[in-house]
Amino acid sequence: MHIKNLNEPTLEGLSQTDREKVLGMVRSGASRREFMSWMMALGATAAAAGSIFTGAKHAVANEPKSGGTAILAGDQHGPADTLDPILYTAAIDYFRGRMFYNSLTRIEADLSYSPEIASEVVSNDDATEWTFKLRNDIEFHDGKPLTADDVMYSMNRHLGEDSASVASSLVSMVERWEKVNSHEVKAVLSSPNADLPIALGTFHFKIVQDGWEDFSTTVGTGPFKVEEFSPGVRTIGVRNDNYWGDGGPYLDAIEHFGIGDSVARLNALLAGDVHAMANLPPKSIEQIEQTDGVDIWASESSAYTNLAFRLDMEPSNNRHMISAMQYLMDRERLVRGVFKGQASVGNDQPIGPAYFDHCSDIPQRTLDPEKAKWHFDQSGIGSTSIPVVVAEVSAGAVEQGLFLQREAAKIGMNIDVQKVTTDGYWGAVWLNAPICAVSWNMRPTANIMLTLAFKGDAPWNESFWKNDQFDELLINVRGVTDPDLRRQMYCDMQVLIHETGGQLTSVYRNYVDAVSSNLKGLTYVPLNAFGGAESPEFMWLDA
Repeated sequence: MHIKNLNEPTLEGLSQTDREKVLGMVRSGASRREFMSWMMALGATAAAAGSIFTGAKHAVANEPKSGGTAILAGDQHGPADTLDPILYTAAIDYFRGRMFYNSLTRIEADLSYSPEIASEVVSNDDATEWTFKLRNDIEFHDGKPLTADDVMYSMNRHLGEDSASVASSLVSMVERWEKVNSHEVKAVLSSPNADLPIALGTFHFKIVQDGWEDFSTTVGTGPFKVEEFSPGVRTIGVRNDNYWGDGGPYLDAIEHFGIGDSVARLNALLAGDVHAMANLPPKSIEQIEQTDGVDIWASESSAYTNLAFRLDMEPSNNRHMISAMQYLMDRERLVRGVFKGQASVGNDQPIGPAYFDHCSDIPQRTLDPEKAKWHFDQSGIGSTSIPVVVAEVSAGAVEQGLFLQREAAKIGMNIDVQKVTTDGYWGAVWLNAPICAVSWNMRPTANIMLTLAFKGDAPWNESFWKNDQFDELLINVRGVTDPDLRRQMYCDMQVLIHETGGQLTSVYRNYVDAVSSNLKGLTYVPLNAFGGAESPEFMWLDA
């Protein structure tokens, strides 16, 4: 055996061949004494041999094991649950999509992208044409080989005025898709977009089979196959033994459903009824940290919790009323008292400090009762009741309404907080109620976030805010390479939302879930619960 550095205290000091020999001894059950005697006979010091044995034991313990069923509890579900990627609206949909489908690209933990179904991604010089060369070893769950026709069908579902896609705004610059050959496609753009491959790695751009229309079930190319899909009840996926990816999937099955009540969700984890729960209430973080057998699963993020004001109706379009409520929000107390530090102070625009293009120049709004009172008096609202609908769509979503109600009462403003269940919330309340609580996942780039939620014609423009200057900046910045100009353009967009938009962004929050200690292979992509919904392929159970 050749050892590169006999005093190196980790397995990194071994060649690949010697590393496998060391791991093989540990796997076969060699005792510490036997292992050290063998290593020292080869010239290793006792300290180095002991350290290498410890490293090998740790490595073997963390090698993925196959088998078992993982049960995960999201925080919401309802009749709008779907297997159709272009209609996804909730975190439970995003996780389900990762179980059953793949995308052309995959978002990494650092928010870069890597090819997934595509084996290679190439653009022309001005990012107006993007070519995707496809892997030729991928099959759908029914055995049909994946080809360019499947990609063309999936991508074209997002194009055109009649598209039902809720994410169509992210690809509005795509003029057409072209089939180059059986395993190569090209996107031709009407304007530059350097973010296109990243956008195509987000939740709605999964590849479905050519012509597939009945989403009561589905066949994808993902690591799991549909065994059961009952909207508002549960989803069960079983391992795709013919999966094309490296390594996983390791689990025999995944069962996924929603438990709307956070206390019930936590109790299910602590009782061992589920292996992971989404959106751990911040007040329960200390309890998890002090309980054996469960751990925190957290990712720093600029996901945000907000109140959305519809600007296309009264009274929620009253600018002075909105300003009064913005100055009544005790954001610092939310971060300290409710989130226990797992968040940062929000500033009434969506691009928080975790984004590369965050604008730090915007003055921070704080609790200011005097300014709030002035705007309230100007609003003419008087004692009229202002309904604010809230639900536990994320940590702090209900509390922000209660904080607002308490401060408003001090200036004579009558806010009626109406708490409802999370079941069906995204279909019945969001985009319908004049003022409601909303929870937004972070997106990998500022442009994607702004396009999805603030572009004038975006289906998810929850405040129905329209600003021509903003839309022009949003489109033009995609082709800007000068860093100073790019920064200024993104700052201008964030200022426009901050000053004229219809939202009260109280906090930028981290993703904080909780997980059984024996569920391994966790991912940490800061775009959604459960590691950015990237974990199904990699999770495994350590019995």
